[in-house]
Amino acid sequence: MNNNAYYPALDGARGIAAIAVFIYHLSDYFGGIDWLQSSFLAVDMFFLMSGFVIALSYEQSLLNGTRSIKSFVLARALRLYPLYLMACCIGAGYFFIKYLTGAEGSPTLLQMLTALPAALLLAPWPSAAEWGFTPYPFAPSAWSLSLEFWYNILYALVAVHLRTRALLAISAVSSAALLHQASHWGSLDMGWSIATMIGGTARFWFSFSLGILIFRHRAKFLKKTRIFSYFSIACFAFVALPRESIALSMFWVSIVFPLALMGGAAYQFKGLAAVFCKHLGRLSYGIYILHTPIIIFQTGALKAILGDAWENHKALLGFSIILTVFFASWLCTYYVDEPLRRHLKRRLAKTQNVAPAPLLVA
Repeated sequence: MNNNAYYPALDGARGIAAIAVFIYHLSDYFGGIDWLQSSFLAVDMFFLMSGFVIALSYEQSLLNGTRSIKSFVLARALRLYPLYLMACCIGAGYFFIKYLTGAEGSPTLLQMLTALPAALLLAPWPSAAEWGFTPYPFAPSAWSLSLEFWYNILYALVAVHLRTRALLAISAVSSAALLHQASHWGSLDMGWSIATMIGGTARFWFSFSLGILIFRHRAKFLKKTRIFSYFSIACFAFVALPRESIALSMFWVSIVFPLALMGGAAYQFKGLAAVFCKHLGRLSYGIYILHTPIIIFQTGALKAILGDAWENHKALLGFSIILTVFFASWLCTYYVDEPLRRHLKRRLAKTQNVAPAPLLVA
């Protein structure tokens, strides 16, 4: 199969998953949306698709030596950092305004400055959770990007050379760790805090290694069978799973999502469906990384203007945030992130003497 193949269904799935996470974080603004309580499992879908697409885009060049580890790290940084830094600017702006106005619970200038190096390194800063909601204060959704970026480097150094049995062993150990941690915390919703970092790591390696295995054995798996197509459609029912149902969550992560990936990668949409999926995929990262700082910023602004009365306007604020996130994602993706990455990828390809990887990768 062609390593440069494009799978529009995966782009579409990534877009739907990003929107599910976004609406999940807004559920309280609309009186609570109980049927979205397990939208956090979209992150496991991201990790699974990332394993498939990272292997698709980089594995052959890493193995044959045409791409160095340095080139790989630069390519991943170019993919993740532009929109991430934009999100950090929004979040940092919120906390800086909060500091200038002396708002209750505002961080000190020193606290913000000491958290900055970790933010630039896409790493957690534990003490920031005291004033910034999470160890990733400027862009709370970045916890999954942190796992993605740093463990991608470990993949390029070690996992890319592992055979099927070794990857299956990693997946099995990760599955056991995931079950243990989920039983302790009562859910698979782990990784966003320091306390649940072990669980988050297990989530990543379990799904990421499965994604790599599906890519490596895609000639066997990626067949147009009805059962795979059914799973591809049904997989999005994960949003309605009970949050505390660890058994159902594990079934979706270990069975439904992998089968859905096989089905999605086996079918090539055409025409308007392919165009729609492509645009969903292009917007997905912006929606995912920008939505949390935008929620924090707009909510903080309304609180400052209306005081306690802001809660009477939650639904209106929710709709305003939805419009802002989609507009900001479209603007930043199409007119800043993608043009910048194209320019930098061309320069990187010339200096490193490797062909640029596809722009739309995980």
